[in-house]
Amino acid sequence: MTIEHDAAREAVMTLGLLTPDAIPTIARLINANFNEHPRAVATRYRKEGDQIDDAAKKTLGIRKNGFLSKASYSEITNLGLASPLTAHETTLLRATFTVARHNRVAQGEATREHLGTKFAGYLHETLHRECSACNELNGAITDAAGAAIMPPATCVPGCFANYDIRAKIDWLADID
Repeated sequence: MTIEHDAAREAVMTLGLLTPDAIPTIARLINANFNEHPRAVATRYRKEGDQIDDAAKKTLGIRKNGFLSKASYSEITNLGLASPLTAHETTLLRATFTVARHNRVAQGEATREHLGTKFAGYLHETLHRECSACNELNGAITDAAGAAIMPPATCVPGCFANYDIRAKIDWLADID
């Protein structure tokens, strides 16, 4: 399995907005370059292929000019139908943040040996203040094995888990 698949699986299963059948879709939609926001990626996906009819859109509370392909609709759970135009986006955001954390730790490990004693570990910085589980990570410094790449299992419902992990460097560590 790849980190994209693992991240997609975690996001789909934790958020419950999409069916497990959507795991490969979310894994494929993760933009490894991070040069396009997940909202744009998810919107483009919803626009692809045959669209649900206007009567179905009305039932779901979607404007006639809104886009929801039959394929994307088939991946949305009853919970996700509460906001069908954001179900893929929310799930993709959570998975994308997970992949970004994984990549940051991988990059940090690539430079750790060059930094020697200056490398202090991985600092977790919380951006989503509404989630107590993510907030518990704020300020934590760990080694690579302890880095919380995957979101906490106890995140509040709907949490994007948009906390960051970055290398913490103590530039003064080798000064006597």
